Amino acid sequence: MIKSTTGHFKKLVCCVLVAVSACLVAGTAGAKKAEVIDRIVAVVNDDVVTLSDLNEELAPYEEKIRQMNYPLEKEMQMRFKLREDLINQLVEKKLTDQLVARKDIHIGEKEVDRAIERVKSLNQFTDEALRAQLKAQGLDYETYRSEIRHQLLRNRLVSYEVKSKIVITDEDVQAYYEANKKELGNKPLEEALRSSIMDQLYQDAVGKKFAQWLSDLKKEAHIKVIQ
Repeated sequence: MIKSTTGHFKKLVCCVLVAVSACLVAGTAGAKKAEVIDRIVAVVNDDVVTLSDLNEELAPYEEKIRQMNYPLEKEMQMRFKLREDLINQLVEKKLTDQLVARKDIHIGEKEVDRAIERVKSLNQFTDEALRAQLKAQGLDYETYRSEIRHQLLRNRLVSYEVKSKIVITDEDVQAYYEANKKELGNKPLEEALRSSIMDQLYQDAVGKKFAQWLSDLKKEAHIKVIQ
């Protein structure tokens, strides 16, 4: 698994692949032909999440679930929960991608290059090692590059919609310090501690505001999950 510095939005769900496909059998001139067709699993405004989208997200967890050797009932529960979680993630991705398009947010090629270089540095990969690792995970380089771009776009959207609207004041820091002085070891509120508290308050605020922003985005959207 490649470590990434590009965000967030994607929870690691360690479960299972649900292999589901639909077949259409048509008779022509005395012969029968089976054709695999895709289907819609969720509608998100004017866009859709398809079964193939879902299966693509599920695929990396196939081997993991096989190795777990759970009883059938527990395995089925895990399959259902994983499917539910990943559909929700795909819906959220569609919503943020739609908002990125409406706000005309762009990421340049050099920004993608820099993000990939950070991933390589973090993992101590050469370019060849990165490509080999991607291949082992069933990904080609261009698909990976596209996913990095989408992560950067979503991160920029969140910066515009969430992070830019958060302000942590000295009063906030002081109030936190007074309420948690014992837990902080009764240390004086010097610059290093002040900076640490401010960072903690900022991260907490980002998490809360992002959750509320995403919830509001869903409420305003037309979303229908098709079982």
